[in-house]
Amino acid sequence: MNAFDIFALIIVGYALIRGIFRGLIKEMAAIVGVVAGFWGAYTYYPLLARLLDPWIDNPGYLKIASFLLIFCAVLLVVSIVGVVVKYLMRVAFLGWLDRICGGLFGLLKAVLITAVVLMVLTAFLPKNAPLVRDSLTAPYITSISETLARITPAELKTEFRDKLMEMRKSWGKKIR
Repeated sequence: MNAFDIFALIIVGYALIRGIFRGLIKEMAAIVGVVAGFWGAYTYYPLLARLLDPWIDNPGYLKIASFLLIFCAVLLVVSIVGVVVKYLMRVAFLGWLDRICGGLFGLLKAVLITAVVLMVLTAFLPKNAPLVRDSLTAPYITSISETLARITPAELKTEFRDKLMEMRKSWGKKIR
C-alpha cells in the first residue's frame, strides 16, 4: 500500500461512516439544497436586488447580497424539509433504512472523489509515477476515472488517457 491507497481508504472510511450517521435523507438534502440554492439564487437575484436597491448603494454588493440571501434561504428551507422527512422516517421505524442507504451513498461519493483524484494525478504526474503505478487500488478505480474523463476538457482527457495506457502496462505485470 502506498500514499494513494491510504488516501483512498481514509476517504472511503470517512464517507461511509458519515453517510451512516447522517443518513440518506440528510445527505441528499445537502446536495439538493446546494444545487437548488445555486439555481434559485442565479435565477432570481435580479428580482431581489431591485427590492434591496434602496438600502444598498454599491451595485456589486447589491448583487452579492441578493445572491447570498436567496442561496441561504433555499438551503435552509431544503434542510428543514430534510429534517422533517428524516423525523417521519424515524417515527415510521425506517431510520435503519435511511442509515443503510446513507452509508451506500457515502460509499458512492467516496469512490467518485477517489476517481477524480486519480484522474487528476494520472493526468498531471509524470508517466509511470510511482504514486499511481504502485497503488493497489488504482487499477480498480481507473474504470470510473475513465468514465469521468469523458466529460472533462479535451486537454485533461488526452493527458489522462496517454498516461493511463502506460500505467496499464505496468499494472498488467502485477495483476496477472
